[in-house]
Amino acid sequence: MNIRYLDCKKQETELYNEIWELSEELDRLYIEGKDATGTIQRFGEVLEEFLLFRQQGGKGPLVKSNPKP
Repeated sequence: MNIRYLDCKKQETELYNEIWELSEELDRLYIEGKDATGTIQRFGEVLEEFLLFRQQGGKGPLVKSNPKP
């Protein structure tokens, strides 16, 4: 297989996983009645990153603006 393809699939999977984890965290915070402002902000950033990744056809590097706490 093409290494570039594997790199793109890895980046895509990382973004999917982060979106899933943040979604789960938002559900948990909502159920617990806690402030989710930071998680919502990070969720938006990851969605923007995913959109950019898809618009570039999976060709751009995966750049994380803020590391996960």
